[in-house]
Amino acid sequence: MFRPQALIETKSTLLSVIIFSLIAALSIPVILPHIFQQFTLFHVLLHISGIGFASFLTIVSTVAYRKVKTRRLLFTTIAFGSFILSEIFSFIDAAWQSKYYFWTFSSSEIAHLVMFFTLLMFALSVFRRD
Repeated sequence: MFRPQALIETKSTLLSVIIFSLIAALSIPVILPHIFQQFTLFHVLLHISGIGFASFLTIVSTVAYRKVKTRRLLFTTIAFGSFILSEIFSFIDAAWQSKYYFWTFSSSEIAHLVMFFTLLMFALSVFRRD
């Protein structure tokens, strides 16, 4: 009998499900147009795997935060969540270069700003005394 809780309990299964579902969801609209552009394809796959690993770490840190409830884990969870956002903007910049602008900012500039916020959250979680 399938239990959804079993996916969270086994971390290797959770990581595999996240990576395979991301690749399956993004294969036709993103990976297929870049299939013959070798370096662009590797760059896109790098950001897809970054999104997958950041999603995995966000889920694991969320489960840990729900058990322990410390501010350090809260800041770590926020940091991993913002890293997902940063990787999404980097992914947009890698897959569709110079096509997407958000107001006057390019997606790579927004990715760098979110990455700075990620580092800030990690710094708060490291230097915090609970």
